[in-house]
Amino acid sequence: MKINLLFLFIACLYYNGYSQLADNHILAAVGDHQITLTEFNERYSNFLFSTGAKDNMVVRKSVLDNIINEILLYNYDSNEKILTDSGYLKELEDIRMRMILAYLKDQEVYAKITVSEQEMRQAFSRVNEQIAARHLFAQTEEEANNLYELVNVGVDFSTLAKQVFTDSILQNNGGYLGYFTWGDMDPAFEDAAYALKVGEISPPVKTEYGYSIIKLEDRISNPLLTESEFQRKKAHLETVIKMRKKEPSEKEYLNNILDESKINFNENVLANILGNLYSIENAEFSVNNSGDEQCVEYSGRVYTQAEIEKKISDLSEYQRKRINSLENLEDAIEGLILRDSLYNIALSKGYDTTQVVLDKIQKSSMNAFIKFKRDEIVSEAQIPDSVVYNFYTENIYLFSTEPEINLQEILVSNKEMANNLINLLNKGSDFGELANEYSLREWSAKNNGIMGYAPISKFGSYKDIFWNSQVGEIIGPVKIEGIYGIFRLLGKEDGKPLDFDDVKSEVIKASQFENKEEILYDYILKIRGKINLWVDEDMLYSDEIVGLNY
Repeated sequence: MKINLLFLFIACLYYNGYSQLADNHILAAVGDHQITLTEFNERYSNFLFSTGAKDNMVVRKSVLDNIINEILLYNYDSNEKILTDSGYLKELEDIRMRMILAYLKDQEVYAKITVSEQEMRQAFSRVNEQIAARHLFAQTEEEANNLYELVNVGVDFSTLAKQVFTDSILQNNGGYLGYFTWGDMDPAFEDAAYALKVGEISPPVKTEYGYSIIKLEDRISNPLLTESEFQRKKAHLETVIKMRKKEPSEKEYLNNILDESKINFNENVLANILGNLYSIENAEFSVNNSGDEQCVEYSGRVYTQAEIEKKISDLSEYQRKRINSLENLEDAIEGLILRDSLYNIALSKGYDTTQVVLDKIQKSSMNAFIKFKRDEIVSEAQIPDSVVYNFYTENIYLFSTEPEINLQEILVSNKEMANNLINLLNKGSDFGELANEYSLREWSAKNNGIMGYAPISKFGSYKDIFWNSQVGEIIGPVKIEGIYGIFRLLGKEDGKPLDFDDVKSEVIKASQFENKEEILYDYILKIRGKINLWVDEDMLYSDEIVGLNY
């Protein structure tokens, strides 16, 4: 029986118990386990809805094969290694908390969002009305207020747009956005724009991205709106408005849960934790689990240093690396306290025993099992040395040192100074002398801005710009986290192949990944050969299956 590996593991569908329901048809049997028509239809309809796939016999067979494969892997294979793996057990804990907290939000926030008749009629009117506007953008409220003052004293949008936008179109058209309607823009931006009269200018409006000053240029309304059309669209408008209210409603709820005035930090312990987070030499995460001194107290609940460090160690690497200051550490701890508070509220309301939550936990837990099982199968597959070596020679670029570049830099605090330095360089000024005099990075300034050879990945999103430049070329000014850099490429070196014996373990892993489809196929095929399988083909191809559309 051929297995469609296009869907196997990739679709990440869920296992749902597969126990026989009373008064239900049996679609398939896998050893002692039975798959009912109801269970398959639920699984299949969810798949069609979430992927947008069209119902056909190939897709039906593939989804059923997925269900069969999951039963085989979970019930008829050795899983002791996974079921005792600390990472897998930690993932199950995280899933349980996530599902419980998600249900709490559903019940305490989303389910309580209301939409008035007036709001729906206003939305209906705005959907049928186009407006044209231009705007000026600022990252901070202070910058926005300064721009607003300039607008009020008569400085026009065209002049200011050239200063505030990096996008060439907005720079040259005075921040003109063209025509848009309700649902096209940030909700706060739209509310402010629709409230204006043609020609009127708004004060700074806080949006998701920063602050905007809006000028309404035109308004085109549809004069032929009918009550029957409103009634037809009413349900959809209500749904859309609720979606727009989700984020602010959630923020309001969370602000009411956490009282920051009741949080008391021990600054000395915070400094110890921050010092324990990273080793200076290798930037590896480390935790001191022996500290029992009070770190923070919130509303009578005391968290020790060891407890906070354990919670931080459970965060993702990305989240941990963002904790690089005492301020960020305090923010992270406040987030952990908030999560604990929400979890306790959910438990007090019995949300952890609600059937819908238990079902979601079960489904997500099986997703996690399939992921760990897939990784285990692939990582333990034995691949002949000859195949591994051929993979090495055919993909030598993967097993080479990283390309390196040598840059000379000048870092300054504002764009105007950067442009002035560019002009001086174009007139023949010495790059090293300017770096020595003006660059903010002390160690490179002392070296005339020369940074020395470094792997190209060190330069993040700018690596391609630097690598594709010509030796001797000046690049910039480039805005990097609030400062401006001017660079000159001094040299670049291609990567060099690494010896096969030194990277053999890495080559094996890469070869396993490259051949994972075949590995998974062979593995499943062996288990299938040992277990009795039966499928009611007539039922699978009948119109009793949800989703038939041909």
